[in-house]
Amino acid sequence: MSISEISQLPDVSEGLEFAIQNAANSCNSIVEFLNIVKSKRYTTTRLQRILLYTLLDVTKKDMVLSKKNQPYVRVLGLNKKGKFLISEIVKANPKLEIITSVKQFVDKNTNKTLQHMLAKDIEATNIFTIGYEDDSWSNLDFTKKIVT
Repeated sequence: MSISEISQLPDVSEGLEFAIQNAANSCNSIVEFLNIVKSKRYTTTRLQRILLYTLLDVTKKDMVLSKKNQPYVRVLGLNKKGKFLISEIVKANPKLEIITSVKQFVDKNTNKTLQHMLAKDIEATNIFTIGYEDDSWSNLDFTKKIVT
């Protein structure tokens, strides 16, 4: 990434982009990278978040966009009590998007911002599943049902 691209990542400020690029050009592992860049000002946790933003291509613009829009709620699993709570939430917040099926949401939703945010969510799931020892499948968001 260029300096200007790194500077557009959330949590990157105060010249951190230069330290990130310098360390990236001289390291062979994430652990080594974190050890070089971390300081009192730039904690390991903050640097790990920045690495995730890089991996998922999340920019400061994405963060501003997500804060300006009412987010969706993504249901990953529920029980009887959860079903009741979700119905209560829907009654109290009829405009709130609640996703129980990614495919249905993708097919019916026309809000470009929510589509963009969900695309990042799906990409994160796909990257996460790469680490599965068995049955590493992409697009689990479309094939796995919510856990009941």
